[in-house]
Amino acid sequence: MIGRLVSGAAGEVRIRVCGASIERFLNVALQGEIGLWNTVRVDARTIETTLSLSDFYALRRLMGRTGCRVRVIGRRGLPFFVARLRRRWILTGGVCALALVVVLLTQFVWVLEIVAADGIPVSALRDVLRETGIYEGAWLGQIDTDDTRRAIQSEIPEVGVIAITRIGNAVRVEVDAAVPTPDRIDRAAPTGLVATRDGVVSRTAVTGGQLLVQPGEAVEQGQLLVSSAVPNTTEWGEAHRAHGMGRVMAYTSRTATLLCPLTWTESRATDRMTTRYALTLGDRRINLYLGSGIHTDTCDKITIEKTRLSIGSRLMLPISLVRETCRACDALPVSGTAQEVGDAAAQTWLDRLAQTLDGTILDSRWTIEEEAGAVRVRVTASCEEQIACEMIDRTPLPEKEQEEPAE
Repeated sequence: MIGRLVSGAAGEVRIRVCGASIERFLNVALQGEIGLWNTVRVDARTIETTLSLSDFYALRRLMGRTGCRVRVIGRRGLPFFVARLRRRWILTGGVCALALVVVLLTQFVWVLEIVAADGIPVSALRDVLRETGIYEGAWLGQIDTDDTRRAIQSEIPEVGVIAITRIGNAVRVEVDAAVPTPDRIDRAAPTGLVATRDGVVSRTAVTGGQLLVQPGEAVEQGQLLVSSAVPNTTEWGEAHRAHGMGRVMAYTSRTATLLCPLTWTESRATDRMTTRYALTLGDRRINLYLGSGIHTDTCDKITIEKTRLSIGSRLMLPISLVRETCRACDALPVSGTAQEVGDAAAQTWLDRLAQTLDGTILDSRWTIEEEAGAVRVRVTASCEEQIACEMIDRTPLPEKEQEEPAE
């Protein structure tokens, strides 16, 4: 297979052999070590076959012994291609210049894809990448991925895992957020639990420290619920410091006042579509339409499709065709009754509370008052939630009771 490819590159000729002694021709070719392939017999006096260019020149010296005539019916290979280009030097020069430009362009970064997790500023990440030599139009030889990783971690502390992948002349940077280390209090430190909200204790589950409240007791925000000072009535035999841990559930009440308008404006999409095109050459954009590149406020959704010119799937060129499709929309006034608007606002607030609450909502109620084209909604939610928060506790240790002397 490789030999055939080399022979094809060196040039090969398709010939038609005519004569009464076709068998003699084949024997002469075999004795002269001339390789023939793709041999087809056309009729009793004619065959068609293929041989290399060097074997064709060697066959010409042996044709007198065969009594056959040879006619060339096809040529293929690099020598014939070069011979045709030799007569068209302008075209040849243009092809070579184009190939040189393409090779040079593929030595630069033309696609920079940044995938960042939520909370990581993409603009700051792009600035750091530019400072370290990774940007659209940068030379591939100047990219140092290790130096880039160190720069990103020092400039953006929110970054955790960094992955920089280069495929051809396209660079993909994936950045994940760092897992925050929770503020932990030393397990050996004397801590207690204090209330974060007012409420009535419903149940407790304390695994360290001295519990100071019981279910059914009302507590206030900031009140000490579990003390680090453990008296000498415990199984340890004497008073000591402990690390207070556990959960204290309490019945609490959450309230909020919401003010919502009765009339507002909504955008409704229409069937009117606008499509326009543009070319990008590196960082430069050439609009293939008249007017400004900014869409009006009546545009509901913009779909941008970018097709980049490439060589295969790995080598990208700095030329892209941009197709923008815009769907027009109409701004329509919308109004609702006081009851509808109030119910929707209260339910939205309750849904958000349920997502952030360390507990459950037991009951909810709200009142609606209409005033000057708006509604005022007062929402109250009865909850059972965890209210204990761990803090350093310096409560003095209880003194040991003195035993009375025996009479």
